[in-house]
Amino acid sequence: MERMNRTSIPLVASVLIIMSSLWGWPEEASAIPSFSRLHGLPCHECHSAFPRLNPFGMQFKQRGFRLPGQEGTFIWEQKAFPISGVALARLRISHRDNPVTEARTRSRSRFELDEVELMIAGTVAPKVGYFVEFEQEVADGGAFSADQAWVQFSDLLPQSLLNLRGGIMLNEFYYLSQKRRLTFQRYLSPVTFNVTGVELNGTWRHLRYAAGIVNDERNSPSATTTTAPAGGGAVTTTINNPATVNLQNRLQGYYAWVTYTFADQILGVRYINTKSNSDNPSPVIDGRNRQQLDVTLDLYYAPFELLLGYFHNWDIGGVNHQQRRNYLVEGIVELLPQKLFVDGRFELQDTAPVAGSPNNPSTANGTQLSVHASYYLYPNIRLVAEFDKVSGEGTGIFAFADPNSSATNSEERYLLGFQIGL
Repeated sequence: MERMNRTSIPLVASVLIIMSSLWGWPEEASAIPSFSRLHGLPCHECHSAFPRLNPFGMQFKQRGFRLPGQEGTFIWEQKAFPISGVALARLRISHRDNPVTEARTRSRSRFELDEVELMIAGTVAPKVGYFVEFEQEVADGGAFSADQAWVQFSDLLPQSLLNLRGGIMLNEFYYLSQKRRLTFQRYLSPVTFNVTGVELNGTWRHLRYAAGIVNDERNSPSATTTTAPAGGGAVTTTINNPATVNLQNRLQGYYAWVTYTFADQILGVRYINTKSNSDNPSPVIDGRNRQQLDVTLDLYYAPFELLLGYFHNWDIGGVNHQQRRNYLVEGIVELLPQKLFVDGRFELQDTAPVAGSPNNPSTANGTQLSVHASYYLYPNIRLVAEFDKVSGEGTGIFAFADPNSSATNSEERYLLGFQIGL
């Protein structure tokens, strides 16, 4: 069968999302409406503001999508097919400037489908939860692929003291996550990591905790050639990257995190040790481990929420002792109950210099500012207005790339859009 082209995939995903929404539409939808159909819960039971989770929603997810006092059911006994979808679209007006001369180098305006997601989640059997998510970042030219696919065996120790999760999953704090952000703009700080492996997690009184061992999924070095056809024409060049260390995928990364909840406030601490996710790796020494230690705090006093984060990375880019620090401050205000939310976020990235480092820029500081408003027409449909500005070096300036990428431009954007969960 002929393979579908990339432009057809968003259309197929959109059709599947619409079909899934017709499978028993609830009176009041949720961010994952299959849970609303299955349990009869309104969205505010699990979400402070779609897609953000409240403490009950965090507990529900970590327990393998089971309500308190319930063990879950076999999938064929459930009254609703557990499939949901999310679509995000926006009108973007952006200006890019030279950070030194401040001269305008480019302006752009376009309407774009930002991303689409399909999610299947729930329990496949008592005490066995699962989550499968297919995602395509359409605006960035990404492929439609599995972003998460895991299964969890719950209650290895009673009352979710210990659960076992395995597959493709996220290493994240549920209250501070790329997936749970209100803004179009991604976090500059390294708050979420995609991992493949196994994890033990659980809850005990005011504690939530997890520890995992995962693959270090580095690209293998590639042999290359350079061709220059006679008489002119295209020239194909591939850079030779002979590594002197073994970069094959192996189960050699690990992490651990714990959160403590006190009077509705959440303190989190996490440690990560991995060879993956480092920026600008050197082909000779990128076998060195990249490490991260972070501390985050979620302060909630209705209708205000304050998120604070400090992220300390060292040995980044394969450079011994090279350190990077990220600082995050985010405030969210619920101006109209369950209707209007305003979000302001400031992030600072600071990479410390290392004498003699070949890939350490002379200036490696950057900032990111986001000001955002979400208005919920319905619990699962929101309108979005946003302003984003990034500046300096060492940040993901070009197209607002992923955390820890490098660039040498400044950019500001004005965004209008909507998000629909079906």
